[in-house]
Amino acid sequence: MTQSVWIIDDEKELADSVAKYFGMFGVPVHAEYTAMAVNNISDSVKVVLLDINLGRNSGYDCISIIREKSPLAKILLISARSEERDLLKGYYLGADDYIIKPFSLQVLLLKVKNLLEKENKAIEVYKDLTVDKAAMIIRRGDESISLKNMEFKLFIYLFDNRGKVLDKDDIIKNVWGAGYYSDNTLNIHIRRIREKLEKYQGEFITTIWGIGYKFE
Repeated sequence: MTQSVWIIDDEKELADSVAKYFGMFGVPVHAEYTAMAVNNISDSVKVVLLDINLGRNSGYDCISIIREKSPLAKILLISARSEERDLLKGYYLGADDYIIKPFSLQVLLLKVKNLLEKENKAIEVYKDLTVDKAAMIIRRGDESISLKNMEFKLFIYLFDNRGKVLDKDDIIKNVWGAGYYSDNTLNIHIRRIREKLEKYQGEFITTIWGIGYKFE
């Protein structure tokens, strides 16, 4: 399945309507109806429209799986809940946007197009690094650097915040989500990135003792 946009919603009629409507405007959507579908997401998926209420399951629980399968995918939560705490929880867990049922298909399409546009502006050059976020490719000069999914997501977070001193807790929250991974997990991933990124020359990631890390 090569569609770059997925919708996961247990209201089959709604999911199919969204897919049909988007297709009319040249944005093909793949529709799924259960939380289990997140296990089939690949890193070619760019936007996931994720219902919070998926029968016995919660869309919130799916966010970390999506982040593991496709670290750079944008997540737009769909919910009948309008309370601020639900919206904040979604953002805290790593969602990029939010829409409340019932919603306008036109508004939803515009939100998705905006997320896809952000995804397309994904190639950056910094010093001797070329970073293609959409394709998950890093090149240093003529050398291609291969990172695993979570390594790449961590690299992108550091890269996008280059020049800033980043607290370890903030890094963990923004890369893995709240309450899932330890300080040791972060340190291991940093070491692996350094081994690959700084194999030949020059250091990009600096340890700021007692605080965290800085990409420069």
